[in-house]
Amino acid sequence: MKHLVLLSTLLFAQITFAQSQQNDLAVTIGATTMPAFNKNKIGLDLTGRYYFTDAFSGGLSLNIVSPKYNHGFGFDTDRTLINMYSFSIPLQYDVVNTEKLTLSFGFSNGILLNILRNRNESNEVINYDPDTGIGYTTQVPRKLKTDSYYTLTPYADVSYRLMAMDIEEIAFMFLTSKVGYRNVFGNGSFSKPSDFSNYVVSLGITFKGVLD
Repeated sequence: MKHLVLLSTLLFAQITFAQSQQNDLAVTIGATTMPAFNKNKIGLDLTGRYYFTDAFSGGLSLNIVSPKYNHGFGFDTDRTLINMYSFSIPLQYDVVNTEKLTLSFGFSNGILLNILRNRNESNEVINYDPDTGIGYTTQVPRKLKTDSYYTLTPYADVSYRLMAMDIEEIAFMFLTSKVGYRNVFGNGSFSKPSDFSNYVVSLGITFKGVLD
């Protein structure tokens, strides 16, 4: 059933719309849970969506978290971390859109990259300041292995309008919450898909307005 949370709701007709959303751009910045080995880690959520119609939108989403561990996942080290990057394409349909509240259902599909690093060893990386051009060095934990997976996440999204951001009231700020279930598929070398399949919850601020 958890795999079909969205699929049945996509058949629903929209209930009511307070105003046109076509050509709107919505950008969400917030925090999200990211499943990792039977625990949920708190990571960064950056999502942008463009409204192709009054109800349907699509875009790009990035989630990042870097949990640390005291074992080596089969490698000769007792201190590791995993740089987890989730890149996905959300497709969303608004079923309720009143002046204050928006209820949406959707699904996102993408890739999950897990980069395992050894915290006991590091590599020197040279970076350059874009303004001055001066180089500086940083120490980055040595990369051990990378696992990549395909992800499919049906979800429900609720947004509550907090305020208008301009006099013309064509740009608004929303409090946005999202709940879904991340399904992970593929094969890994130091992990398996079930290590990252679980419910996901996010909370953030959404800025939405007409894209000129």
